[in-house]
Amino acid sequence: MSMLRSLIVPGWPKYIPGFLVCTVFAFVVMNVDNVLGTYHKANAASLAIPKLVEKLATAKNAGNSAAVSGIEKKLAKHHQALAKVKGTVGQSWPVATFLYQKLQFNYVALLLIGGIIIRNTLGLPQVLQPGVGIARPLIKPGIIILGVHYVWSDVVRVGGTGLLLAAVFIFGTAIAVMWLCRRFGVNDGLGGIMGAGTGVCGVSAIIATSPVVGAKPRDMAYAIGTILLFGTAMLFIMPYLGQALEVSQSQFGAWVAVAILNTAQLIAAAEWYGDEARNTAVLINAARIMLIPLIVIFAVWFYGLKDKGAQAGFWTTMRSKFPIFILGFFALIVLNSAGIEALGGPKESGSPFWAMNAVYKWFFAIGFAGIGLSISIDDMKKAGGSAFLIGSGAATLKMIIGFIAVLIIGSELLRVTGGQ
Repeated sequence: MSMLRSLIVPGWPKYIPGFLVCTVFAFVVMNVDNVLGTYHKANAASLAIPKLVEKLATAKNAGNSAAVSGIEKKLAKHHQALAKVKGTVGQSWPVATFLYQKLQFNYVALLLIGGIIIRNTLGLPQVLQPGVGIARPLIKPGIIILGVHYVWSDVVRVGGTGLLLAAVFIFGTAIAVMWLCRRFGVNDGLGGIMGAGTGVCGVSAIIATSPVVGAKPRDMAYAIGTILLFGTAMLFIMPYLGQALEVSQSQFGAWVAVAILNTAQLIAAAEWYGDEARNTAVLINAARIMLIPLIVIFAVWFYGLKDKGAQAGFWTTMRSKFPIFILGFFALIVLNSAGIEALGGPKESGSPFWAMNAVYKWFFAIGFAGIGLSISIDDMKKAGGSAFLIGSGAATLKMIIGFIAVLIIGSELLRVTGGQ
């Protein structure tokens, strides 16, 4: 009994109201997303069927049996899409297509935008804040489940490229920011965590680095404010920018993994753009997270923290901040790569991996609801001063150079195949 009690967080009832709000919010939005997506597909089917019928007639006259078979499969799929809304050929639902495809109003956008509007108009009562706070980390179990989408060839090819890309940008940004902060008189505590935050992965790196550079609570507030402000802006700008620049899914995934500083925000942006973008972003972000200990070591060296107190803080931080969830992600990659028949795959209906794949979006949805409801414009205003200018400037430059880098690398080297 005492062991069971030790697993329960003290004061756990206070988390229930906010968590339930996030869950209900996610449930409603996921259903709205499903309705918009269904009518968008029906609209596309209604437009495509007449053209396919003409192509089918041409293929039959030419005696091209292979083309006939392919066109008939497409027609069957489109007729199924129309049947779901009880529609007929010729009917149209342009509003659904405009919202879902043109404006990209999928569940990610609806949860984030809706959450921000609610938080900054109606407000978030104090009683809901603890539960909303614990909803955000549910993105990590979702990332673990996404391991079923990968095999080791993806890890070696995309992960290897991503690790090199991440290492160059992480250390390049960290060195530049720490040096500029020192050059412009920013205290070492703030300069150190700002360099780590803009270099690696935002808030996690700030928390991991703060004890070894002696950052004060106010320093952390400025640094976290800068990271979240930049990440929030890029979260809404980059998907539309990528679409306008016709960036491929895999290239976009690599781009956001380099450019957006906070894990939750980069996953949201990549999921917003598409499944392939998300798969690439998650793998490269995993490589990026694994470099957190190295950036802490670099901060110790850069600021010359040789005293015993700093070293003790360093090792304590290394042990407590190791990203354990990444081990679960790689464990599922190992199992998927082994090709165990009993586990199936994410596309094999009824298999364990299929069931896991069906669940991950709910983890993401509740987490994104927590993110949206947590974004306060007043909190964003806490970022300021020369550290903000240096950090946001370095992050913007990293985004631009990162875009050039992923264009040079190309789509194929960054595309996750999942063993297909």
